[in-house]
Amino acid sequence: MRHDTKPLTQSNSQNELLSILKKELALHSVYVISCYREKRAQETNILPSDKSTKEFVTYTLLIIAHKTHSKGLGDLMDDLYGKMQQRCRVYIIFYTMSNVKKRLDFGDNFLTQAIFKTPCIHKEDDTLSRFSLYGSLYHQNVYDLILETWTNRMDRAGYLLSIIGNIEPKEDSLAMLSTMHHALEQICLGLLYLFWEFKPQHYSLPYMLHLCSHFTTLPQTIFPKETYGLHRIYYMLCNAHHIMRFKSSNEFTYKDTDKAYNRCERFYDEAKAIGETHLEHLMEIHSSPFPKMSKNPISEKALH
Repeated sequence: MRHDTKPLTQSNSQNELLSILKKELALHSVYVISCYREKRAQETNILPSDKSTKEFVTYTLLIIAHKTHSKGLGDLMDDLYGKMQQRCRVYIIFYTMSNVKKRLDFGDNFLTQAIFKTPCIHKEDDTLSRFSLYGSLYHQNVYDLILETWTNRMDRAGYLLSIIGNIEPKEDSLAMLSTMHHALEQICLGLLYLFWEFKPQHYSLPYMLHLCSHFTTLPQTIFPKETYGLHRIYYMLCNAHHIMRFKSSNEFTYKDTDKAYNRCERFYDEAKAIGETHLEHLMEIHSSPFPKMSKNPISEKALH
């Protein structure tokens, strides 16, 4: 998926989305981390023949509001999808205004990049503009925290994947898939902090994989959904922990589990490889008095 972060023109769908957000939230500002547009064409060759083209838009937004929203973030994103007639999917990173001020005053590299390096499509006032002079924070202590967080997350993911072999496959393939789910969560959390210095407040696996796709192609290449079989693997890994809560019987076979495990293991190995490469880059910029940075690290793709 190609994520576009160029300045956006006001479109009907964007205006409609902003109108809904203003009704749902005590909105202060909205920043576009990425926007992906695709056209879906359909041609019917039997009577009544017809040709139609529909545009589908995927936004990743940083939203700052004056108070917390009454709904959970997952419910809010689902509601937006429905109210936009399923023409627009929105992935939200949400902060309250008071929290943003505290974080920017202390030093928050993710928010500094997301607020001052991305297009703003709505802003109530210029309250945050004074923080634009602060810049990003580079220091050995920052690098040490990134390294510690990355190492702990990947160690935990590696442990979870290692214990799967101790679960009897004929007895509980669902428990194995649930364990894989939690391992993938740990890998995503590690990647998000490594590349963005960001800790999500919403932990849905599809949500975190989407965010990770901004700086690596691993989610799309290892968990594609083009065929029924591939989509089934993705569904199993994303939902096994929920299914296990509500159903006592196994729905999946050992063959299903084995296919999913192979992809999880590959995701772990390749995430570890790009992580080590990025750590070298971070060590250089945090130890140098004159760090060289890309124009917009939020949307920079890692080499893969």
